[in-house]
Amino acid sequence: MFAYLEGMLADKRPTAVVIDCGGVGYDVAVPMSTFDKLSAVGKPQKLWIHPSYADDGLRLFGFATLDERNLFRLLIAVSGIGPKLALAALSGLSVSDLTGAIANADVTLISQVPGIGKKTAERLIIDLRDKLAPFAASRDTTLGGVPLTSVHDEAEAALLTLGYSLQSVRKAWKKLLGDTEYADAQTLVKATIKAFYKKR
Repeated sequence: MFAYLEGMLADKRPTAVVIDCGGVGYDVAVPMSTFDKLSAVGKPQKLWIHPSYADDGLRLFGFATLDERNLFRLLIAVSGIGPKLALAALSGLSVSDLTGAIANADVTLISQVPGIGKKTAERLIIDLRDKLAPFAASRDTTLGGVPLTSVHDEAEAALLTLGYSLQSVRKAWKKLLGDTEYADAQTLVKATIKAFYKKR
């Protein structure tokens, strides 16, 4: 129904904004990660939208980037995580920090978000850690001081397709990338799989 709204920013508050599109004002809930990127009131603004239908009617959630919206959608698909808690997670942690915490099973960091306890954080990690490939560009671009390039991105995508978790891949790479440079993704994939078998 809605992909995005583009118009004039008529009003903004830390939890919601009003976008004027052709004389119609849309009330849109936003996380702090989006609020920090907003234009000044009276200036043009575009927000990527997620519509939600509830007993009290249609609610719109807006995001400055597609990564924010996509992560929001993953979060609300987890049992026990509703839109309010998903907004809190994106308000407390950036996309990069949150996806990194999920990938690295950092329960402590995720639990710092108000409303998310240890059990909910563990559920987020279990449900989402293998679904984070689209957010690779949003995470840190180095691993142990080694810059991550398109070679690493291709290798990571291939390994995730083969069923390996992002957490296990990154753990193996902490040693592999410190010892050797890999000219192509295929060589890195083979070396990573070999490292997994050595642990068995």
